[in-house]
Amino acid sequence: MVKPKWHPMDDLTEMQRRFVDHLVNNQGRTTLTKAALEAGYSPKRATVEGSELMDHPKVVKYYRYRLNEVNRSYTVTNSNYLLRQQKLSEALEKKGKEEKCGIFENLIGKASGQFVETHLHGDISELSKQEKMHEIRRLKRIQKETIDPVSSKKLIGRNLDK
Repeated sequence: MVKPKWHPMDDLTEMQRRFVDHLVNNQGRTTLTKAALEAGYSPKRATVEGSELMDHPKVVKYYRYRLNEVNRSYTVTNSNYLLRQQKLSEALEKKGKEEKCGIFENLIGKASGQFVETHLHGDISELSKQEKMHEIRRLKRIQKETIDPVSSKKLIGRNLDK
């Protein structure tokens, strides 16, 4: 028989768990006293209980576990960023504001790697005409290489070379 994996909540009473859950769910908008009252502790001892609970190592361990769990869910990843931009674009489209969807479509394209923005910085005024022309040709070549799709023959050739 397989022993179930230990969880920080296993060592807590129901009231201790409710206390921590209230603190985490109302992060920055509640006090230890209010959390103790919400958890079911007596109003006369709520202040003391709240303070004592935050000195209890098992309660603190569960509190940290829950905070990490909640904060991890708000972490921005490429997939949830793209999903958010798509939802915003669709909402604007449903409201009939198609002209404003372009901003989100642009962000979606950049995040998914479909659009690439290139910024070049430098002072070309000090270059000679020949150097300027050489630089323009170089930039056009780079642009063509990044924009032109790779042909299937090139892809097949690369795979055969390996």
